[in-house]
Amino acid sequence: MSLTGNIAARVAARRVRRMRQNASAPQAVQRRIFERLLSQLRKTSFGHAHELASVRCHADLIRAIPLQDYQSLRPWWDRARQGERDVIWPGLTKFWAISSGTTSGEKYLPVTAATIRNNKRGGFDSLAPYLAANGGGLFDGKLLFLGGSTALRQDGGIFTGDNTGIMSRHVPTCLRGLHAPDARIRAMPSWEEKVTAAAAQTATADLRMLAGVPSWIILFGEAVLKHCQSTGRQVDTLAEVWPNLRLFVHGGVTFAPYAERCRALIGREITYTDTYSASEGGMLAVQDQVGEPGMLPLLDRSTFFEFVPAEELGKPDARRFACHEVETNVDYAIALTTDSGIVSYLVGDIVRFTSREPLRMVFAGRSAQTLNGFGEHLSGGELERAIASAAAATEAIVSEFAVAVTYPTETQPMGGHRYLVEFHREPSDQDQFGRVLDQALRDGNEDYATHRDYGLLAPTIDSLPEGAFLAFMRQQGKIGGQHKVPRVLSERQHDAVRAAVSPRQYGA
Repeated sequence: MSLTGNIAARVAARRVRRMRQNASAPQAVQRRIFERLLSQLRKTSFGHAHELASVRCHADLIRAIPLQDYQSLRPWWDRARQGERDVIWPGLTKFWAISSGTTSGEKYLPVTAATIRNNKRGGFDSLAPYLAANGGGLFDGKLLFLGGSTALRQDGGIFTGDNTGIMSRHVPTCLRGLHAPDARIRAMPSWEEKVTAAAAQTATADLRMLAGVPSWIILFGEAVLKHCQSTGRQVDTLAEVWPNLRLFVHGGVTFAPYAERCRALIGREITYTDTYSASEGGMLAVQDQVGEPGMLPLLDRSTFFEFVPAEELGKPDARRFACHEVETNVDYAIALTTDSGIVSYLVGDIVRFTSREPLRMVFAGRSAQTLNGFGEHLSGGELERAIASAAAATEAIVSEFAVAVTYPTETQPMGGHRYLVEFHREPSDQDQFGRVLDQALRDGNEDYATHRDYGLLAPTIDSLPEGAFLAFMRQQGKIGGQHKVPRVLSERQHDAVRAAVSPRQYGA
């Protein structure tokens, strides 16, 4: 093991202990972060306008600042992006991350120097549980991070681009030689060209870790196998290509629908670590125990967390809870106050706590991606868990899926849900797949169960050929990086997916 690896393993063990201690006593930790952030925000134009000088506690913040979104903060961010100082955070905000979300258009998000420092620490946090348990052997080989283009635009000292590009400028010197693929490939704007080039370059590397959104890592892995086979290497799994591969760090979506596909592609057991991050807040939570799906929130990394019951979103009197006030098995929309200059900002994600001591949470989907055509209020997480249950019961492997509402018509007086499912391996019993899906949704959501009993049709499943969602995402201009297939489709999106394929249909 290298010297770097030895040092990293020791530091990681201390860090994991601290993460768990913080999650067992969140109130005191978050209070310190709250006070530190407010001391800086009071110095800004935003802070003066909202009288943050009088804010001393979370209750004061609730009275002073309503829940924010991109549109409410955009006027302030636009001023800062034009070079005005001290608007949202003391000094000049030099970096701006472009975020093109699943459910919205392009956004420009502030990235301060303080944010960059904490994002680097958050990157280490995502590896810390593995390093603490297994040592620092990761650093004896290459680490693959598959994100957006690292190329940045510069205008008058202001840099704009993918968050991957911003952070790549600030990788610690000791780790730069470990990153794969190289800087030239990471800067490629075309995702598909990048994947092809990265596959060729890394096929002969000693790769120890994969990191990225599961769906795109799967496509990358398939490209690696294809490249190897084209050069005469008879390999069927990534474990044959990279015998020292040990870790897959994933995030952005619920992993369950992709788990079996990933394990089959890799070909042997490795460690899978779930993470939760946001462009607005960097790394926010990390899975610390194998077999424990919950993630520890990173409570001491300059982020103050608020949690809003998902069912109250949009209400003027929606309650806002601090970390120590949350309950388990409740869906919460997450709001952040950070050192990037955002305050009580709804990032659009839903989380659910699996335990309170220590605090552990799971990603439960996007708030804008609730399936609610008839009052059934199905979250993205509920849909993903139900699909995973149906796949497990029928020995299917799901590559991707999405669902749309079908409304009553003159010929069909009842509405329902139509699932578009791209299978890597078809179900052993197609009808059973639909029945298990339906029952899992009934068991997990009382509103859905009630509507199914009183008029909602059983789900319809359309089986799509492999590559269907890739073609759809390419059509939408959302290939690679942090882009994810939307779980809930509009009628227009549904028609766009179906227009390119001839699905096989079956139902519950």
